[in-house]
Order: sequence, then C-alpha cells, then structure tokens
Amino acid sequence: MTNTVTLISDHLGSVRPTVKGTEYTVDAVINITDFDQTGAPVGNFIAVANNFTRTSGGALPTNFVVGQNVIVANAVDGGNNATTTFVSLLGEVLTVAAFAADETGDTITLSTDQEVIPYSTFGLSKVTQVMILGQENLLLNWQVQLGITGNSVIADHLVLSCKTASTGAVLSGDAGTIRVRLVGQI
Repeated sequence: MTNTVTLISDHLGSVRPTVKGTEYTVDAVINITDFDQTGAPVGNFIAVANNFTRTSGGALPTNFVVGQNVIVANAVDGGNNATTTFVSLLGEVLTVAAFAADETGDTITLSTDQEVIPYSTFGLSKVTQVMILGQENLLLNWQVQLGITGNSVIADHLVLSCKTASTGAVLSGDAGTIRVRLVGQI
C-alpha cells in the first residue's frame, strides 16, 4: 500500500480538476510501488475482542483504512487465516471484524488486496465515476471496488484491487503505474 499520485496537467498546464457541466474531471497517474505491504509481527490473538496484540517482530501496518481488507496468514490456528476487515489500530493492538481463536506467541503475516486512496488526493470530495485508462503492466487485472449501493466500498476513497492475469493470485510488490480518470465534485 505505497503509492504516489501525480495529477496530469491539461493543455493549459493546470493540474486542478476541470469542470464539465456540473462535475469535475481529474486525470492522474498512480504509481503503486508496494501493493500488499506485508508485515510479520509476533503477538497474541484474543478472539472475543477480535484483537491481535503485537509483542515483537515486524511492526503493524499504520496505514490501513477502516473498512479495508486485511489478509491474515501463517497463524497457528488455521481459523485465524482469513481475509477480514480492518476496524482500528491503537498502539500495538490491531482490531478487525473477526478472529476465530485465541492464540499466544503467534508469528503472522499481514497484507492487503486493496489500494485505498482518499478522493482528496485528487482534489475531489465526491466521485461519481472512475475509469481505468491504462496501465504499465498488462499482466495485471485492475478493478475499482464498489459496495452493494454502487458507491465506493470505503466512503470517500478510491478502492482498487489487482490480481495477476495468469493465475488470479493477489498481487504483491511493485505494481507499476496505472492511469485513471475520476469524475465528481470538489
């Protein structure tokens, strides 16, 4: 989940949103240099509280967004190996939607299958349409994730998922650049 967004200038050199009718359009290039951003903390699961408390090892990711998918792998109890939803991070305590079992001294791998970027990064407060215009790596399948209402699955954020075209596996590492067009309100 490491990215850089570069707004593309129009023919007059402006990199601000441009008005089209009652909506604004922004073209941007997103350079995603670390898609899954894994970590390997050691700690304890408390299932009833849906918490994982880090005691040592790799740091807990600090840039998860509430509602974002978190993939837990390598837990001793296989029931804790799952894709769940991030709720909060307070100090060394990660809270998610669900953990299945209590565990002590477990080394886990945390990653994500979503790139989450605030609309404000693009100069917009609300987005009504997103188009993926192109991508550097043609072996990837980029998708905009929407919720059941047709809005972004995480409010006020562009949520992108990506899988490899050949296997459908979750992407890891440098995903290259993608070019997007967003339409919405300032």
